[in-house]
Amino acid sequence: MSNPLKTHLVNGGILSAEDYVRAEAVSAKDECTLLYAIEKLAIVEEEKLLDAFSKYYRIPKTNINQMDIPKGIIELIPKDMALKHRVVPIDRAGNNIIVAMGDPRNLDAMNAIRFTVGFFPKPVLASEARLTEALEKYYGRLLDIKESSGDDTQVNKKGEKERVDIATKDKGDGPIIKLVNQILMQCLQRKASDIHIEPYETSLRVRLRIDGVLAEIARPPVSMKAPLISRIKIMASLDIAETRLPQDGAINISIGGKPIDFRVSTVPTVYGEKIVMRILDKSSLQVDMTKLGFEVDELQKFKTSIVSPFGMVLVTGPTGSGKTTTLYSALQELNQESDNIMTAEDPVEFNLEGINQVGMKSDIGLNFASALRAFLRQDPDVIMVGEIRDLETAEIAIKAALTGHMVLSTLHTNSATDTISRMLNMGVETFNLVSALTCVTAQRLMRKICANCRVVDESVTPKVLADLGIHPQYASKVKAYKGAGCANCNGSGYKGRVAVHEVLKLSDPVREAILDGAASMRLKKIAMANGMRTLRQSALNKMVQGITDAPEVTGSTTPDSDDNSGSAAA
Repeated sequence: MSNPLKTHLVNGGILSAEDYVRAEAVSAKDECTLLYAIEKLAIVEEEKLLDAFSKYYRIPKTNINQMDIPKGIIELIPKDMALKHRVVPIDRAGNNIIVAMGDPRNLDAMNAIRFTVGFFPKPVLASEARLTEALEKYYGRLLDIKESSGDDTQVNKKGEKERVDIATKDKGDGPIIKLVNQILMQCLQRKASDIHIEPYETSLRVRLRIDGVLAEIARPPVSMKAPLISRIKIMASLDIAETRLPQDGAINISIGGKPIDFRVSTVPTVYGEKIVMRILDKSSLQVDMTKLGFEVDELQKFKTSIVSPFGMVLVTGPTGSGKTTTLYSALQELNQESDNIMTAEDPVEFNLEGINQVGMKSDIGLNFASALRAFLRQDPDVIMVGEIRDLETAEIAIKAALTGHMVLSTLHTNSATDTISRMLNMGVETFNLVSALTCVTAQRLMRKICANCRVVDESVTPKVLADLGIHPQYASKVKAYKGAGCANCNGSGYKGRVAVHEVLKLSDPVREAILDGAASMRLKKIAMANGMRTLRQSALNKMVQGITDAPEVTGSTTPDSDDNSGSAAA
């Protein structure tokens, strides 16, 4: 069988046929590239060798040792990936990242880079000796590549189920296993909340939800559709033979010694099963209430409400607005040896030490209402209900709040005052609601401007600010900012998210208005007159502080009214 590379090198006078055979033997023995093997044998000058391989592969070469690569470029590829695949990023051009490597045929490396960085890798050829020097220069010596490996032993000593670490166990794995592992690792590395794997007639799309926005990261060949979906279903302990019905499962693994769980959901579509995986990373759970985005006065209202001996506190907002995080933070604040705290969740997302958590199983009749009834016989001090979905659950929760328990729950409504209307429309008695309800907080998540590339947004004029809701008297004094886009934020201009809140603590005027049958808009005006800051006002405050930008304000909140007299000010 012909060997084009051998022909190219031997006929080109780069090395003899005997030297080529010697290099092949070294390559097989040391499990390294042929280029590296020839370098080790020192039978050809480095520059001449690079020229030959560059011509053969038809890619440019680079003298990486003569470069001073910016830190922002180096940080595009994580240290463990750079060391594992022996690649060094040297530049970025639009949607492409230029990487120096010794083996441009290494598709595993190319796919890993594509998944991790979100840019298309463009290889340039570098000598393996210079790559080693560059890896040590920019990423440090190889000795600390497994610096976090001790975590697995601690986990196992606690008696937890042993997890496979996909960051280290890939030797001998096939392309599908490697692809799935790369997708899961990138979800963690890029701080994504969800992975979407979507089959179409002639393509397969993989997207990550990063800071609340879906972004495509890859389009694997459509031939990978069936094996890719089957692999994920096997990892999630789902029935791979069942493709006609939705299924739910979980993947429990480790990534770099860190235990990570994924909640997996499948649904049959026209062209195959779509899979959505929600990452559950306990280490990223923010249970410090001071870091949830509350303004000082809002946090004080919320805290005084949840520490009451009885009553009901509701957290509202659309799916993905951070309600669960706020509730867990509240539970952690209340978590004391002296109190019995019980939760009904669907499903239990994070395990909290010292709290009795119950997962719902509707197929056997264990729903929120039945769990609440059982809780009332368990001598609880604090009860958390994942969501109030119907009148039965609402009535039992209100009964618990009226009989000396603190009840926390969520509802899907657009604002704090809409929550009251929703409860009344469910059929809850007005007097019982007014007596039980202590506080309602509505919230949204907004993307934060990347601190690394934040610049003044000249397009946001005083008129635009006034239209947003800032009092005209202050609009000329406010500076709006935006993210210009950089390597730190993958060119998006955003990095991370922050919550904005509308905290309605039920005062006597608000209670009287509810008893009088006031509509939601009138309740809102009364609440604002009594010190409630609306979602739009909270969002404007975050913009004035330079945390978020004008498009996020308009995209996440609605105007209060045409009267801006109570609007946020600088």
